[in-house]
Amino acid sequence: MGINLPAFIVNEVEIHIGDDKSEFYERISKIISSNKEEEIIRNSLEHYFSKKNTLEDQTDQMLILTYFLLSYWCKEYDSVIDYFSKFTNTIDMQNLSLIVLYALSLRNMFSFDKFKKFKIEVEQVVNGLVDSREKEFLILSIKEFSAKIEKRPEFGYKALNEILRYLLDMDDLSEKFPFILDALLSDLVNFAYVIADDNLKDLWIESAVKRAENFNNEGMLCSLYDLLANISMKEYDMKKTVEYIEKGINLAKKLKSDRLLVIMQLNIATKEKMNGKLTAALAIYNNILKIKNLLKPTNIQVLEKIGEIYFLNEDPKRAEEYYETAHNLNKENGFIYALLEITYGYLKLLNKKDEGEALKFGMQLAEDQFDFNAMSYFYFYKGLYSKKKVNLSNAVKQFERALEFFENQVILEGIVYSYGELAESYFEMYRITENNEFAEKFLYYIDNLLNVTEELEHPLYVDAMIIKACYFQYRGLDKRAKEKLQIALTFSEQHELEEKIEELKIRLRDKPSLLQELKGSKSLFNRIRKFSFGAHKKIPIILYLLLVIDEGGLPLYSYNFSETKDMDDLLVSGLITAIINFSSEVLGKGIDTLRSINHEGRAVIIEQQENIMAVLVADNETFEGRLQVRKFLKEAITKIKENISIKVINQEEFQPIVHSVFSDSPFTLE
Repeated sequence: MGINLPAFIVNEVEIHIGDDKSEFYERISKIISSNKEEEIIRNSLEHYFSKKNTLEDQTDQMLILTYFLLSYWCKEYDSVIDYFSKFTNTIDMQNLSLIVLYALSLRNMFSFDKFKKFKIEVEQVVNGLVDSREKEFLILSIKEFSAKIEKRPEFGYKALNEILRYLLDMDDLSEKFPFILDALLSDLVNFAYVIADDNLKDLWIESAVKRAENFNNEGMLCSLYDLLANISMKEYDMKKTVEYIEKGINLAKKLKSDRLLVIMQLNIATKEKMNGKLTAALAIYNNILKIKNLLKPTNIQVLEKIGEIYFLNEDPKRAEEYYETAHNLNKENGFIYALLEITYGYLKLLNKKDEGEALKFGMQLAEDQFDFNAMSYFYFYKGLYSKKKVNLSNAVKQFERALEFFENQVILEGIVYSYGELAESYFEMYRITENNEFAEKFLYYIDNLLNVTEELEHPLYVDAMIIKACYFQYRGLDKRAKEKLQIALTFSEQHELEEKIEELKIRLRDKPSLLQELKGSKSLFNRIRKFSFGAHKKIPIILYLLLVIDEGGLPLYSYNFSETKDMDDLLVSGLITAIINFSSEVLGKGIDTLRSINHEGRAVIIEQQENIMAVLVADNETFEGRLQVRKFLKEAITKIKENISIKVINQEEFQPIVHSVFSDSPFTLE
């Protein structure tokens, strides 16, 4: 009769019941009859236990384990908690599967105080084990499971790194602790996704998916499809995104799990927001909010998302209402989400509810939790506030500080938002002062925005190019303005952006309309933040040469990534300097900048700071490549200036910087 149960249940239960399986299968067959649907099996077991006050024998222990497993993977954590509490006095506290299921249900329901207390009982069971290898593995697992509760992500990071040793060679452990392994795999793939470690992510997603498929664990598989949909969205592979969402929805409906269905609907809403369709996303969030018994994290997330949409639609008071409700839930559960508190703090400041105390509190949370993404947004929001107060000089300082955080963490969404706000702010500063330094800064950031949106094939590339065209027309350079509009039109035609095609044709025909649009540049840039962006898809490239060049064109430092030196440093640096000098004379200050050269299968990526240039010669120009060059220059500039001051260049001082910047990158070293 065991064939009526999913393999992940059979696999778990048979570890405990030994050779005599007949009693368990006989009793469960009476309870569930011939049903094979997980939802019906779960409901039948719930009805069975609702009439009991104690677990009478070993078979009852296995039946409650079956019920808990089905409930856990359908995210019905409250069912696990309720029935564990009901049968506390008769549950086998030596059964690690049962007690870890309960502990993780407490964690996932944000019952952190109860989790901490119960963790002590779990640890007592683990410490009583004889096998030292099993004990060490389980101790590490408990550390990882509790890292979020303790608000010490570094504990989880360390534990997971150590657990990897076991996951590579743990057939015996996986057979003895199947649920614990599945729970670890679920945490591990999420962790790898968060830290954007592609190798780790791909390895453990594949392992987790195969395990879920092999053992018919459709609840776990649905959660993995949720994660895969998220990853595909962040890599802008919408075909795969739709595929994973459809698979997840089908499984959720098959399991009749509202909570699994909700997580897939959240993906649909995110997809709509990524395409700038805020109204469609808002409708989905509002429908989800009507569902009863939402999980606390889901409830907080949906409230935050609705508040965000009102915020983007320039309704800060309505936004604050939703953020305040989310804030209250977050507060009740120990302030888990630092970014929520930072955004809520910004809205309170904006709506004159405080003087920035709540914003600072959010930053303190982010620092305590090592949440660098949230820290980045602290400075970003400070920049937005300064800009609203027309303190543009302070605004750009805050935006540039936020950008440094975003770039160090390669948080694409924040990078794109910062490029847009910096370009707009410097444009305004140039219009007020006519200072060419501000014009050059505008061009630098608008070109960065164009660089990344073109690589992403994102429609915002067109808006950024229109702003650049506005700038040239403002300076009376109609020919250059027309060139930029034509580039935007070509892009729109290639990507079948029908609305943009018509708009650009009108702009090309009606020159005065461009000058009028200068006053609307803010609304165009505000549109950037109405789109969601994901993790940038890393494109491997072959590296050939890295050069540092002084203002006179002499190479200060060079590094050959290939053992075969096929390029002369002096020749390359002289050529690059000559081209840059030529372009400056032709274009003039504040008109345009030369930042890359593409010729015969070689791409030259150029970044400049304080009259020092860093140049990367590769086979292709990518957004990530430019970030790496910029990071190298930021880290090396102090040493370069020190070396120049004493007129001695110590090449060895730069080797560690090169290795730290380029070894942990998507690049392929030739």
